[in-house]
Amino acid sequence: MNKRLLTGLLWDAGLPAVAYFVCRAFGLDAWLSLAAGGLIALVRVGYVAARHRRVDGLAVLVLAVFAVLLVASLITGDPRVLLAKESILSGFLGLVLLGSCIVRRPVLFLMLRRINADDPVTLRKWDALWQSQPAFRRVFTVMSLVWGAGLLAEALIRVGLIFVLPIDVMAAVSPLLQVGTLGLLVVWSLWYRARRMRAAPTTGAEGRAGESAESSSRSGGR
Repeated sequence: MNKRLLTGLLWDAGLPAVAYFVCRAFGLDAWLSLAAGGLIALVRVGYVAARHRRVDGLAVLVLAVFAVLLVASLITGDPRVLLAKESILSGFLGLVLLGSCIVRRPVLFLMLRRINADDPVTLRKWDALWQSQPAFRRVFTVMSLVWGAGLLAEALIRVGLIFVLPIDVMAAVSPLLQVGTLGLLVVWSLWYRARRMRAAPTTGAEGRAGESAESSSRSGGR
């Protein structure tokens, strides 16, 4: 994981937790503290969108999920509902990744195309490889399956922990679970890329797929 991606992940996961515990230290109750953490996360999303001068679908999804959970927590009177935000986002993305493999158009491939939207030469090369090389398609399919399964598992584990652990404990565990899961998935991706590069010549389709994923991850950090 490159430095910018790691820094962005730590900001996204750490800011809400810090805001929560600062609010608790000042005597606010759990609901207000969780709401403050969620608002801080939205501010972070807005900052990233303004910096890159675009609002993507993920930013809109984060806003919508937080709004729905905020209303649901007010209705039920249970602050734990707000802790489910990350599970909904991770679970949704996991299902999208898995579902995209069923329709044989892995989301990971589409995401990397979007990151390289300003490089038409690379896009034409990728599209040609996608049409002609099953090995090239297989790399993105396997990676989408593993990432989808990992994110879905994280979401389910968090939901279970929300109703087992005290709120203060879960507020600390949740970002650690998020960072840990993404860290493991990145480590696996690097291992898988190295394995495919060893199994096929670097000029082969799978080697090009691995190189493409690696170079795109370097350019796509916040």
